[in-house]
Amino acid sequence: MVTTGRRWVFGGVALLVVALLGAGLWRHFDRPENRTHDSAVADAAKKVDQVLFGFEYDHLYQADKYVHSASQNPDVAVLAVSGETHWETGVTLVLRVMAHGVEIGADGSVIDERDEPICFRLQLGPQDDRRDDDIECPSHDPLQVVQDPSLSGVDERLKSALQAAGPDESAVRAAIDDLSLDPAIAQEVTVQGGRVGVALRAAQYDCILARVTAKGAELWRPSHTQLAPGELPCAARIALGSNFGKSPH
Repeated sequence: MVTTGRRWVFGGVALLVVALLGAGLWRHFDRPENRTHDSAVADAAKKVDQVLFGFEYDHLYQADKYVHSASQNPDVAVLAVSGETHWETGVTLVLRVMAHGVEIGADGSVIDERDEPICFRLQLGPQDDRRDDDIECPSHDPLQVVQDPSLSGVDERLKSALQAAGPDESAVRAAIDDLSLDPAIAQEVTVQGGRVGVALRAAQYDCILARVTAKGAELWRPSHTQLAPGELPCAARIALGSNFGKSPH
């Protein structure tokens, strides 16, 4: 009877395997590589969420702006784009995201982990937005997009340099030059009534304004809302105007 029972159990397992193979499901049946891949897809999806948040936060609607914005995100490359604007033609993007997948065992140990590219298709407009996760990645190279420079870590260095320079245009320009900033960062200096205004701009929403007077140097980073198109420009004259340092209402 024991032997018969074992044969029944083994036979049942064999039938299950055959059934899974017949249904094309065996490759998805609790294999470690699939669990690692699923983890990578989840990691990549979070990065795409950030890309989409940036689109909405910056009120983007043009294809070239979508491409530029997406490409500024670490580990994200745009493989293809079609269409012109969100509300007219709609815009389709294919993104390749480098993601990290990991399989964790029941005891919390790492069984398997690896980096792999995960691709997504984003359909933005004209009526509805749609997103397809984990599509087959096209084989061609990504679009070449220039990375924006950054003003990260510049604030304190700039303030110290301007503090030492005082309200002297030549000294201020020399102090900024000594910072050896990325050449892609736009610089503007203006003088008015014994005060010096400074504007440094790395990107649309990456701006530092400074005002240097006999009392010292003041720095201000306008908010995202204030730097939106049609609002405050990142210009040295703003550093010397009445809007300097004010929060939006």
